[in-house]
Amino acid sequence: MDEKTRQMKIEKAKKHLARIEELVAQNPSPIFLMSKEEAIETLRKTREKLWEDKLASRS
Repeated sequence: MDEKTRQMKIEKAKKHLARIEELVAQNPSPIFLMSKEEAIETLRKTREKLWEDKLASRS
């Protein structure tokens, strides 16, 4: 990959990340509004559900 192509990809990635940051700033995750304990419990439940879904898809 030449230097020009590399620089173009870097610029594209930077723009993409900036757009993601902008979207997150407009609509923050509800997890940031929770207490530490609530956030941990929510993340554990989500992880458990994803794990169950992954196992179910393998059957």
